[in-house]
Order: sequence, then structure tokens, then C-alpha cells
Amino acid sequence: MPQLEISTYITQIFWLLTTFMSLWFVMDKVVIPRIAEKIEARKRKYDDFIRKAEEINQEALNTLKQYESKLAMAKSKASEQIAQNERIIKEIIAAKEDEINQQLKQKMAESEKLLSAERAEIMERIEAMSKETAYMISNKLDLTFITKADIDEAFTEKDKAS
Repeated sequence: MPQLEISTYITQIFWLLTTFMSLWFVMDKVVIPRIAEKIEARKRKYDDFIRKAEEINQEALNTLKQYESKLAMAKSKASEQIAQNERIIKEIIAAKEDEINQQLKQKMAESEKLLSAERAEIMERIEAMSKETAYMISNKLDLTFITKADIDEAFTEKDKAS
């Protein structure tokens, strides 16, 4: 085997060192810097993506906070509006109730006046009929000494007593 021959060791060592040093030089000056550059570019790209994601996340959180604050404001305004509307409705209802109560009282007063007028008229009719009936009864019983004037006088005395 030619590799194991001692006379070729020096040339083999020379070419080994030369090849090794050449490859070392190429790797050190060309390949490794390119790989390092690619790695650094990827790292910058990842860092940039992470930074952008954090910015977007921060914007989303800010937007969420704004949304929540606006929602809270809207809820408070809505509850205030509801309370105000309830007060207004209660006032309207109270006013309508007062108006209806006044109308009801007025109608009751009118009805009472009408009823008292009708009662008085009916009482007068009853009194007139009672007088007439009393006169007729006195005539049927042959109590001719009782006149219409006596019956009228008896009814007026009864009215004065009550």
C-alpha cells in the first residue's frame, strides 16, 4: 500500500497541511462569515418579527383598553339615561294619575250633584204622591174634616222636625 510507505510521508504531510490550511483559510474567510451572516440575518429577522408582534400586541391591548373604557362609559351613560327616563316616566305617570284623579273627583262631584238633585226631585214626587194618597185615604175613610191644607201642614211640620 502506497500510503504506508515511509518515503512518501513527507509529501503526504505537506499536502495534508497545505489542504488543511487552504480549507481552513477558505472556511475562515468565506464560508463561516457567510454562515454567520445568514445566522445573524435570521436572528435580526426573528427579533424584528418578535418586536413587531410585541408592538401589535401592545396596540391590541391599548385598543382593548380603549374599547373597555368606551364600553364602560357607554354603559354608565345608558344607565343614567335609563334612570332619567324612569324619572320622566314616573313624573308623567304621576301627572296623568293626578289628572285622572281630578277628572274622577269632578265626575264624582257632578254625579253626586245629579244624584242629590234626582233624590230631591224623587223625594218631592214621593211627598206629593204621599199627600195625594193621604188625601185619597182620608176621603175613602170618610174623614172629610181633613183637608188638603191640613195634610200639607202635617208634611211641613214633619220636614221641620227632621
